[in-house]
Amino acid sequence: EKPIKNWREVAIALQQAGYHQSPVEPSIVPTRPLHNLPTREGEFLVRDRELQQLLEMLSFESPIACISVEGIGGMGKTALALAAAYRCLEASTFGAIVFTSAKPQRLTPHGILSRLKPDRSLPDLFRAIAHTLNQSNILLAEFQEQLEQIHARLAQQPTLLIVDNLETVEDYEAVLAFLYDLPALVKVVITSRRQTPFATLRLNPLSEFESLRLIQRQAVLKQLSLRSTDAQRLHQRTSGIPAAIVYAVGQLAAGYPLKDVPDRLTLATGEYARFYFEGSIMPLRGELSHQLLMALALFSRSALPDALAHVADSPDLACAIEGLARLQQRSLVYLLEDRYDMLALTREYAIAELRNHPNFEQAARARWVTWYLDFAQQHGGKDWKEWNEYGPLEQEWENLQATIEWCIASDRYEDVRQFWQRVNGYTHAQGYRSNRISCWATRLDWTEWLIQAAESRQDWETVLEVMDNQGWTLILLGQSHHLELADALYQKAWRLRHHKDSLFQSQLAIHVAVLRIQQEQFADAIDWLLKAEQLLSRATPDCDHPRSRLHVLYYQGEIAYKTGDYPRARSCFQPALAQAQALNWQRAIFLVKDWLANIAIQQEHYNEAQGLLQEGLSMAELNRDECRAAFCKRSMSRLEKARGEEAVAVHWASEAMRSFQQLGMMQEATETAVLLEALRIRE
Repeated sequence: EKPIKNWREVAIALQQAGYHQSPVEPSIVPTRPLHNLPTREGEFLVRDRELQQLLEMLSFESPIACISVEGIGGMGKTALALAAAYRCLEASTFGAIVFTSAKPQRLTPHGILSRLKPDRSLPDLFRAIAHTLNQSNILLAEFQEQLEQIHARLAQQPTLLIVDNLETVEDYEAVLAFLYDLPALVKVVITSRRQTPFATLRLNPLSEFESLRLIQRQAVLKQLSLRSTDAQRLHQRTSGIPAAIVYAVGQLAAGYPLKDVPDRLTLATGEYARFYFEGSIMPLRGELSHQLLMALALFSRSALPDALAHVADSPDLACAIEGLARLQQRSLVYLLEDRYDMLALTREYAIAELRNHPNFEQAARARWVTWYLDFAQQHGGKDWKEWNEYGPLEQEWENLQATIEWCIASDRYEDVRQFWQRVNGYTHAQGYRSNRISCWATRLDWTEWLIQAAESRQDWETVLEVMDNQGWTLILLGQSHHLELADALYQKAWRLRHHKDSLFQSQLAIHVAVLRIQQEQFADAIDWLLKAEQLLSRATPDCDHPRSRLHVLYYQGEIAYKTGDYPRARSCFQPALAQAQALNWQRAIFLVKDWLANIAIQQEHYNEAQGLLQEGLSMAELNRDECRAAFCKRSMSRLEKARGEEAVAVHWASEAMRSFQQLGMMQEATETAVLLEALRIRE
C-alpha cells in the first residue's frame, strides 16, 4: 500500500473506510492547516539528526502517538518541537497544529522576561485548542461538555498538539490523563525537563561541530567577530548546551567582555542559572535529593552510588537510589552504566548550592574524605615492589586524586599521610604502564608537600620515608637533573637517618648505591652496598629483611655486568634468583632473569637467553608492565644482533624504542636509538 503522507490522504482513507469517530459533522476542509505557532526566531541550524528522528515519529507510519522531548533546561527542546511543527506545516502533514506552553518566563540576553499568558492548566489547554480550531463556542459549555467537544473536533482531522514545558503545569496528572485519551488522529509532542511515561526523545549536549556551528551562526546574527579560539572557549564553558551558547553570545553582543561571560553562565545568582536551574532545584531543597545533588558536585567525575549515599548522609543505599532517580527525572543528573554524573554547568550550579549550605558542605566533605580513605585502604596499600592489580583504584583515580588535592589545599596533613601510604603503590605502578614523566609529576608534587608538612610537624619518620620514596622516583626518571635532585635529597636523608631503624637505613644505603650506579660511580656504589650489609647485620633479629639482602646481591651483580665482569655478575644473580624464588617475589624473579639473559647473550649461550627472555616478556605482558616489556624487547634485539639476525633485531629494537618513548623513559629511548642505528647500518 502507498504510505500516507498528509492529513488530506488520512481524511480520504477514513471516508473510504466508513470511519466515524463522533456524532459531530466534519468541518469544512481548510485550504491551509490551522495553527497558532509562535513566530520563528531563526533557522534551526542544529540537531539535524534529532529533527529527522522526531519527524519520523510524527509520520502516520509510526505507531507512536505521544512523544516526549526531554532534557535539562536549555537543551533546545522547544526549538526542536517548533522546528518539527513548521516542517509539518509546510508539508501539510496535519490539518491543525496547536501550540501550548506552560513556560512562565523566557531568557533573553537583556534579562528574564515574563510570559504574559502561559498555559498552566487543562482549561488553558482546552482554550488553545478551541481557538486554533475556530471553535471558541466550545468554551461556553461546562467542563465535561468541553472535554467531549474537544475530543470530537480533534477526531475530525489529523492534529499535532504541542505541550511545551509540561513539568510546570499546575494540574500535571489531569493533563497527562487528557493526553492519554486523545483520538487516534492526534499526534502529541511534549517538552519536559522531567521524565514522562511517553516515548522519549532525549536531547544531550551538542557535539563540538554542532556547538561551534551554532556559536558562529549566533555571532553572525549579532554582528560579532569571533576568533576560532574564542569560539572553542565558549564551546567548552557552555558544555554544548544551545541556550547557554545563545545566552553567552548575547552577553558578548550586550557589551560584556569575553573573559567575564563564562562566569556569568555559572554564577548561581545570575540570570542563566536562575532561569534554567532554580525552578528545578527549589522544590528539592530540604530533601535527600538536594543533598545528593550537592554531594555529586564534590566529585570531579562520575560517582558510584554507594559513595554518593555516604557523602550525602543517606540512611541507606535504597533511599539514595530513589533520590538520584528523582534527580534523573528532572534531568539534573544522568546514569551511565553504574555511575552518576552531571553536566559541567549543572555541576557549577550545584557547587554554588553547596557553598550556600556551609554546614552541610563541611560535614559532606568530611564524609567524602572518609569514604575515599576507606576505599584506598581496601584497594590500595599493596606491596609497591611487586606486581599488583589496581582495577578499582584505576577506575576511581580521578575522584581519589581530587580528594587528595583538596586535603593538601586544606592542609589536612594526617589525611594526606594516610592517603599516601595507601596509594603509593598504585602511583608507582602508573609509571610502568603510561608516561611516567606526566603521571609521576603528581606523585612528586605530593611527596614534596608531604616532606615539608612532616618537617614542620617534626614527624621525622614520615620525612625519611617520603624522602626515600621521592628519591627513588627521581632515580627511575633517570635524567641528569633528576639524578642531581635525588643526590641532594639522599644526602639530607642520610643526615637524618638516626630517626629510623637499621633496616630502613640499609634500604636507604641501597638506594644511594643505585643512584651511584646510574651516575656510573661504581666504586662509590660498592661502598654504599657494603654499608647496607653492615647495617643489615646490626638489624634486630626479628626484622624480616631477606629482600634487602637480595637487593645487595642484585645490585652487586648489576655493577659486575656494567663493568664487564660477566662471571662475577652470574655468581651474584644466580643466588639472587634462588632467594627471589624462595620469597615467591615474582617481579624480582623477572628482573633477575632479565639480567641472566643478558649475561647469557654476552657469553654466547643464545638458547638459554632466548628461553629466559620469552618467559620474561610473557610475564611482563601478563602483568601489563610496559616498562619491563620494553627492556625484554631490547634484550631480544641484542640477542638477535648477536645471532646475526639484523632484520629481527631491528624489529625488536623498534618496538622497544617506541615503548620507551611512550613511557617517557628518554635515557632508555636514546640508548635504544643508538642500538637501532647501529643495526640499520649493518643491514
